[in-house]
Amino acid sequence: MKRIIAAILMTCLLAASLSACAGDADAETADLVVFGTIYTAEDENDGLAEAFAVKDGKFIYVGDRKGAQRFIRKGATEVLDRTGEGLIIPGCTEGHGHYFDGIGLNSQLPGCGESYGEVLKILEEQVKTNNIEQFVSFGWNPYELSEKLAAGYNFAEEIESIAPGIPVVLIDGAGHGAVCNTTALKNAGILDEPKVRGGEVGLDKDGRPSGYLGDQAVFYVTDKVISKPLTDEQYKNACIYGMNKLLELGYTNALDAFTNMYHPTGLYEAIKKMDDAGELKINIAGCYNIKSYDADIYQTRVDEVVDIVDKYSSAHFDPAYIKLFADGVVESGTGWIIDEYNYAEEGNEHGNIIWDQDEINGIIQYANSKDIIIHTHAYGDAAVKSALDAYIVSNKANGKKYRNCLAHVRNIQQADIIRAAENKIPIAENLIWHTDFCDSDPEQLKIKQYTLSFVPEDMYYSGYPMKSLMANGVIMSSSTDAPAAEFVEGSIMNVLEVAVTGITPGDGAQPFAVNELLTVREGLKALSINGAWQLGLEKDRGSIKVGKYADFVILDKNILDYQGEELRTIGKTKILNTYFEGENVYSADTAEAPSVKCQGCI
Repeated sequence: MKRIIAAILMTCLLAASLSACAGDADAETADLVVFGTIYTAEDENDGLAEAFAVKDGKFIYVGDRKGAQRFIRKGATEVLDRTGEGLIIPGCTEGHGHYFDGIGLNSQLPGCGESYGEVLKILEEQVKTNNIEQFVSFGWNPYELSEKLAAGYNFAEEIESIAPGIPVVLIDGAGHGAVCNTTALKNAGILDEPKVRGGEVGLDKDGRPSGYLGDQAVFYVTDKVISKPLTDEQYKNACIYGMNKLLELGYTNALDAFTNMYHPTGLYEAIKKMDDAGELKINIAGCYNIKSYDADIYQTRVDEVVDIVDKYSSAHFDPAYIKLFADGVVESGTGWIIDEYNYAEEGNEHGNIIWDQDEINGIIQYANSKDIIIHTHAYGDAAVKSALDAYIVSNKANGKKYRNCLAHVRNIQQADIIRAAENKIPIAENLIWHTDFCDSDPEQLKIKQYTLSFVPEDMYYSGYPMKSLMANGVIMSSSTDAPAAEFVEGSIMNVLEVAVTGITPGDGAQPFAVNELLTVREGLKALSINGAWQLGLEKDRGSIKVGKYADFVILDKNILDYQGEELRTIGKTKILNTYFEGENVYSADTAEAPSVKCQGCI
């Protein structure tokens, strides 16, 4: 009797076991299994793995080769074996860039990336052949007109003679300068009273408005005189253009730093429509810029962003960001610094102060109370300190540590590095600009000399303290401010090469600020998990870990152990594939990558 009961029990157990195995087989069948050298950006096992498995767009296994075998089912699982070939890394994050706005939108405008003289020829042709009501262009060399500016040249009258009665704004490649015609000045209301808070309205040698606009004056005139410059189709094309470029460069997340560029909601609408249609294959955080001349109505502007969040948020689009300019740019003498500029121009010895402290405190505190995150452009050390003070005030007032971010932080003081670390304030650092200019290139040398004419030499060489930030515990991500750094084309591999060598890929300069250079792993961490943390995505993205979305990049070389001169070849590493949520969204074999003519950024 006992034998019969035992046999029945054994049969039942076997049946149950077989049933369970069948269920496990279904549950553990991966859509994709990848073998190779894998950098996970996690701390376990020195950040390395041999294989991972993906199901429904997420990692379901990360570990050794043997363990991954059980997820493979013939006919159901795609297997990609990269053993001994290159490296696989997590999808990367652009912490502050302009691929949708700066590259994308401006790719749809006439004259993008041309010289000032060439833009005038395009404008003249447009006036002759088309019934245009306005003209906006972007991208000419910001150093190109320095001699004319110094001589008090009048651009407004020159442009007006070509396009009489038509508002024209020609924005330079840095985005912090522009020239416009007399009609634009008149329509903006600053022809007779050439003043814009936080900006510069240039005067010619006779004291008349010259048409030159600096910093916030660029946005003021554009906002006042330019209606929606693109069609809905062009806005969508701009999004596709920017997305494809980011994926080509190895990014799966990006912060777009000026999403209300040219129009309050045109770009927001296009991104939202793409995501709803399943066409957005990247995560985007969108920033709404509040300008200095809106200081008195900042609550209204914050409330507009709250409405934008309600209307345009989607699965892969988070528009709950506001960008503030704390200052201009150190290299153009408008960044807010503690020491005086070399030229010590009366009234501008320390650069442009866009907000007083109470104002920036109030804006940030109010925005954070509405769950809107702040992203602050801060180039000078004084601007960094001001923004950091405001972040800490807001954290205390609202009882929460927000991930308000500092971008650029040129010449940040050591005390503020410590404060950023203690308050867990992320910094999107310009890893890609941490480089000297090649002295054998006359154009680059001219820019270097131009920069040194403004700032003390020690400020020039201590601009971007990458190593110090990471060593002191700051969560530092990578930003290119692209297309401002298009001379290295923004690729994550070019970014990495500059960060670890201090030399622009391809030039012969000596390493720049060697004490602040990163290791390859530190650079990869800034590009991956730290960038995801900046955007609040670290629970779902930024590393190769079970439960996270399967965002990863396949490289043709294993750069982890590069040393010495090998580091100078990192930029030659090819991005073979970019995967987003388990889908191959970029392949070097089949992609027709857009060529980018625009240079510079806002």
